[in-house]
Amino acid sequence: MSIALKTRIVKKKPNLISFEIERDNFEAFCNVAGLFRPEFINSLEMSEADYKAGKIKERKSLHELIK
Repeated sequence: MSIALKTRIVKKKPNLISFEIERDNFEAFCNVAGLFRPEFINSLEMSEADYKAGKIKERKSLHELIK
């Protein structure tokens, strides 16, 4: 089942997309984006546990992950 969400583009910039979602559609947006999937929730919980345990490495850029 496909869900159509009403959005409106706020600003146009070459490398940036900004949009607004009505409050009533926010839950549907999160569902479509997969933010309620158990795998995503589990990855957040594992990330939080790693952070609390001090298992983090500060990065200056995401490009460091590619090198």
